[in-house]
Amino acid sequence: MRPMSITTRALTIPLLALALALLLAACGDGDGGARPAGRLTDPRSVPTATPWAEAPTPIILEPGALTPISESATEEAGANGEVGGEVTPVSPFQITVDDSANVRESPTTESGIVATIRAGDEETVVGQAHGEPVAEGNDIWYQLEDGSFVYSGAVTKVEE
Repeated sequence: MRPMSITTRALTIPLLALALALLLAACGDGDGGARPAGRLTDPRSVPTATPWAEAPTPIILEPGALTPISESATEEAGANGEVGGEVTPVSPFQITVDDSANVRESPTTESGIVATIRAGDEETVVGQAHGEPVAEGNDIWYQLEDGSFVYSGAVTKVEE
């Protein structure tokens, strides 16, 4: 179906108004000739870096010069950037919480939360490690059966 001439005329006025608004916005909207913000800089007026008098000597590493670290070692890095100590196995015991406690991938608050121990839940501790000291003087984290960690200061041992 061919558009009617009235439709074409009706669209012409809004399109002209839009074009005029865009033109005024691009030209500064008649603000007395003030420069618009964000003007481009003439590249000839910008100083460039001074070239090297002599190229630096490249550093070439011999194969095997670097020792890769495991992902788990980087995850155990505490707030001070040091890797947490090894896990010491302990005689298994049960823990619980009064409110709730986060269970983490490694013994630091920087590692991801994998679960939450809720009030009344009991978990089995199989090891302990030195990690990030959450409270001053206490850097002990408990390792649970699944290999995750919970801060010792956030839990209580279940009395047998």
